[in-house]
Amino acid sequence: MRDTRMRMIRQAALLFRGQGYAATGFREIVEKADTRRGVIYHHFPRGKTELAEEVLKLIDGTVGPAIEMVCANQDPTSAMRAILAGAKMVMTGGEHPPGCPVAAVALGALPDDPALLTAARDIFRGWQAPFRECLHRNGFDDPTATDLATLLLAGMEGALILCRTEGSTDPLDRVAAALERALRP
Repeated sequence: MRDTRMRMIRQAALLFRGQGYAATGFREIVEKADTRRGVIYHHFPRGKTELAEEVLKLIDGTVGPAIEMVCANQDPTSAMRAILAGAKMVMTGGEHPPGCPVAAVALGALPDDPALLTAARDIFRGWQAPFRECLHRNGFDDPTATDLATLLLAGMEGALILCRTEGSTDPLDRVAAALERALRP
């Protein structure tokens, strides 16, 4: 039973990444998860919003600790390169188009579902925090560290869109090169 629920969450994450939150329906998730339509509301009684919340938790539970780990003991340039290399590997790999499920939920959430927007905002802020702390440890003042942490996340998310449109991971490499220049003293 738990396996079915997790399969649905994982498939939803891939579908959100590849085609967006709004364009992904339960029928497609059930089909990709190789389960029956009748189990949807058993596992997600609050519907697609609940499923999206679980996708956000899954992605944040994977990406957040990875960002924390690389930022804990590295200089800012090495940490930035590791974060972008991880994004390149995870969010552009496989059979699905490049993208981030968190961004897909943020862009596809309806205004009457502020909980999803709040959850996505909190995740993005959480992903910026370890890099900002890494910058502080390495002599950057607070406004600069905040700006550079925002630039890293915005650059990564924007680069994923460009990767999709260009059919290449080169945009992530260009963002890394530009950020490396910005991190030089």
